[in-house]
Amino acid sequence: MQKCAEACEYGAIDFDMQPQEITIKTKGIVWATGWRPYDASKIDNLGYGRYPNVIANVQMERLASPTGPTSGEVTRPSDGKEITRIGFVQCAGSRDENHLPYCSAICCLASMKQATYIRERYPDAEIYIFYIDIRSPGRMEDFYVERQDDEKLHFQRGKVARITEIPETGNLILEAENTLTGEITKTEVDMAVLATGMVPNTVDDKPPLGTTLDEYGFIVNDGKGVIGAGSALRPFDVSASIQDATGAALKAMIVGARR
Repeated sequence: MQKCAEACEYGAIDFDMQPQEITIKTKGIVWATGWRPYDASKIDNLGYGRYPNVIANVQMERLASPTGPTSGEVTRPSDGKEITRIGFVQCAGSRDENHLPYCSAICCLASMKQATYIRERYPDAEIYIFYIDIRSPGRMEDFYVERQDDEKLHFQRGKVARITEIPETGNLILEAENTLTGEITKTEVDMAVLATGMVPNTVDDKPPLGTTLDEYGFIVNDGKGVIGAGSALRPFDVSASIQDATGAALKAMIVGARR
């Protein structure tokens, strides 16, 4: 680590720095505290926490990362077996009046991105994506269309109603209704990935000064001193969060100019 400090010509890295409190008088605060994934263990019918091969989308991202616990090898947690069949369960807790009533905006594209990781590493793997409807706004629609052309990536319109485990193999059965055909399907997979939604961190750590929050915990920008930005304001992807940050900074400047 010391090499990092030596390489920084501005002397900006200090590994011995201690916490300190600083008081600043300001007329506006940009509150960009981000989000956390919805607790999948609250979704009883999907088996998270009971079956080791049911994981959440943020866990999948770590598995696929070259710096993750498996060095980028996507293997299932129970026995380290390589993936041959994997199911992605969209809207796991999202768009559900019992959990998160809203759409979290990023889940469809994140699952298709993760499916692409698997197809690149395991060309023979079969991938199943169960969805209510695919949301890929703007130019991301091209990415969705490309995924549809993949003969080993199967899209099924219908929300997974239940996940059960086959004890002998650790494999999972995903039960869903295909809403296009009316057929009830049971799909066996090695591992299931739950696309859990976004919960703003303001639910647990509320902003100061009586900042207005909506019914889901997102900041309502009402022209007062605390300006919400990014996913503290509503579900955003990285690109939209960056764009929104510019707007939030301008709003803070306007608030400051009024006082």
